[in-house]
Amino acid sequence: MKNDLPENDELWNLLGRARTASPTPFFARNVLRSIRHLTQAPAIPPFILRWINVSAFGILLLGFSLSLLQSPQPQVPAELVEYFDIAAGLDQLALVEDLTISNFAANSL
Repeated sequence: MKNDLPENDELWNLLGRARTASPTPFFARNVLRSIRHLTQAPAIPPFILRWINVSAFGILLLGFSLSLLQSPQPQVPAELVEYFDIAAGLDQLALVEDLTISNFAANSL
């Protein structure tokens, strides 16, 4: 392989005069510490994480509630309701007005 640089090149002269570099005894430790420092995620305080969780749950609950309120209610035909009442025997039950707390308390004494 042919060397394209001449023997008296200024770069070679400068490199010849430079002092040799030697690493300090703690070079590897310092490099690894700086790498760990760069790769660590910034610490988020725990109370912020709690508030994020609570607010996310609140937003989900609000969205679910709003979706339930805005969804159309199914209309059941009156004939179908009558059939279900008869099948369940609800036409045999007492009226709701007769079942009050005062009547219940008086009957239980």
